[in-house]
Amino acid sequence: MNPKLKNVASYCFIIFLFNCFFTAKAQTNENPLTKFYLQGAGGASSRSGSYSELSLQGVVHNKWSFTLSYHDLIMKPKNLPSDYQPETGVVFFIPYTDNVEVNMKLFSVTAGKYFPLGRNSWFTTEAGFSVVNGEKATFQKTPSQDIGFLFFWGTTSNYKATIEKKTAVGGMLRADFNWAFCRFMGLGTGVFANFNSIQSPIGYNVKLTLGAMGWHRKLKARK
Repeated sequence: MNPKLKNVASYCFIIFLFNCFFTAKAQTNENPLTKFYLQGAGGASSRSGSYSELSLQGVVHNKWSFTLSYHDLIMKPKNLPSDYQPETGVVFFIPYTDNVEVNMKLFSVTAGKYFPLGRNSWFTTEAGFSVVNGEKATFQKTPSQDIGFLFFWGTTSNYKATIEKKTAVGGMLRADFNWAFCRFMGLGTGVFANFNSIQSPIGYNVKLTLGAMGWHRKLKARK
């Protein structure tokens, strides 16, 4: 199996097991969870990067929170030379720029504190650890060359980049704001920072949440 698909499949299987466990608890009226929901997010990160996130977050006894999360990031290498010039050109009269980018995947487990902000909004701060699968780039100075053929022409980069895959363990910090606008759906935003030996990204996102939101209807005042 493709390693990327294997990692995603493993993560989804963990989510499935957690969901089965907490559903069984709920059926016996022993469920300590007051909120339990799936989050899908997209955002921007440091080093001119972008990323997507899939996470499962729960709140226990309206006091504590925990999150299982998967981040998929694309960003510029931290050791990009200051005089680096990417390959540029034109293909069928369409200009392009080929910048060097690295990919990083974070599988994280975090836990922390839950802070209610209103009837249906709350804030969480968490810390934990991550398994990091990332790429590291090395650069070798090379002279730029002009290239061209029929409807394609351009200039090569002044550096040759070599990409190497790395695995590490890192620390994760995250904070999330959530607002439930109905019983099973909400919106939110969040920030995170991951510290590891490959490259340490910082990012923010907007997200959609689905699940048991612990939503409370506004009570009308009696006349």
